[in-house]
Amino acid sequence: MVMAVLLRVYEVFRFPFEQDELYTIDEATNLFHTRLLPGIQARPLFFLLEHPFLSLGAPSAPYLRLVPLIFGVAGVWVTWRLAREVAGPVAGFMALVLVAISPWHLYASGFARYYSLLYLLAALVYWQLPRAVDGDRPRGYLAVLVPLFLGTWTHPSFVFPMMGVTLAVSLFPLGGGVRFRWPSRTAWTWLWGPYLALSIVVLAAMRILRHSADVANGGDRGLLATVRLVPAMVDWMTLLVATSAVAGIVLLVRSGDGANRRFGCMAVFGCVFTLLALFALSFQTSIYADYGIAALPLVLVVAAFPIAWLAEHLPSNVASLGASAVAWIILIGILPSTFSHLSDGTRFDYRPALNQINATAPSIEVLAWPIAIQRAYDPALKSREIPTSAAGLDSALKRYQDLWAIVSVKRYGIVGDDTGGMAQWLRQNCRQKGEYQRPRLDYRIYRVDLWRCTTGA
Repeated sequence: MVMAVLLRVYEVFRFPFEQDELYTIDEATNLFHTRLLPGIQARPLFFLLEHPFLSLGAPSAPYLRLVPLIFGVAGVWVTWRLAREVAGPVAGFMALVLVAISPWHLYASGFARYYSLLYLLAALVYWQLPRAVDGDRPRGYLAVLVPLFLGTWTHPSFVFPMMGVTLAVSLFPLGGGVRFRWPSRTAWTWLWGPYLALSIVVLAAMRILRHSADVANGGDRGLLATVRLVPAMVDWMTLLVATSAVAGIVLLVRSGDGANRRFGCMAVFGCVFTLLALFALSFQTSIYADYGIAALPLVLVVAAFPIAWLAEHLPSNVASLGASAVAWIILIGILPSTFSHLSDGTRFDYRPALNQINATAPSIEVLAWPIAIQRAYDPALKSREIPTSAAGLDSALKRYQDLWAIVSVKRYGIVGDDTGGMAQWLRQNCRQKGEYQRPRLDYRIYRVDLWRCTTGA
């Protein structure tokens, strides 16, 4: 836990603003009157929580990330408790280590957005829902109602794994077998009835206040973004964690213990429902790998289970050695991604490019994306958003004759340039003046390239 806290505090202070964090300032300040689309009506909780913080202090990057940091640390603790209850102290400790150094959870904990809150609330539901169903008492259902309702109004993606997990709990009773059970009268009275009633009240309030439109992010991001969705999530959780999670699911589902078997099915159903929902919605609106974080607690807990299984099932003289060896293999496989995240983050740093522009030719036009970052760090520069088409770039060069272009580069190429037209235009019309990135040991790239474009290039 100490290591988890220190890494997340470092994350909070280490990195510059990311585009969406600047949007958080506007959304948390203006709430339902924000000028940004689609607004906060589908995900109001986090911004309502941030609102009083922003009224008390200046929105510096560390201050803005204080609330996500608190939720992130709490999520680490709940992951440990959840895994320990599902599979014992060995699995609990392993899950604690996995989440402490998880690049995905580190990112969420130091990012001024709602993702660490989504993780925390989802983990609480996964922990409390089976206990509530088994005990069938009002107090148990209330312990589920609070995080379930709050998570639903933190972000719509929270609902996707919840549908699968709820179905799994209903299909696989603690005593074994497969038998669908409708919620009991107590469950309807203290969980599902209040949950539906409260959600309807919130929806009605949005309608009355005319804040119910524009829930979607806008148009889809294209087929390539959809295809990259699952690989991006696997890469973020790391391949070894994903592999260990698959092994853990197999061991849990085949277990003779009813609670273990049920949790394995919860993980399968929760992850499958999440992937299917995100894939389907990606053709209607903009979907990002971040939206899978509500399923991440399931993945980390089942990924820890093989270690506990080895410690329990191997002969006593080799159990400790075998479990420790597998644990170290998994951890060593994660550490390059953890180091890369702590070194370079999961975002672009445009400040070195802006510094070079100011040192060389600050008076000419700057084409940049996202324009919000450039204007936040250097509002004195003359800038406009960079076009993504060759025709738009030709028009800008014809108008200004001499300009800077700041582009963001990932492993697959320039962000927003799926056709390669922007890259070709830059090579033909510009000279590269800078390339900025920090050392990484993983497969990801977050590089900022600076180009100087002139009509005679």
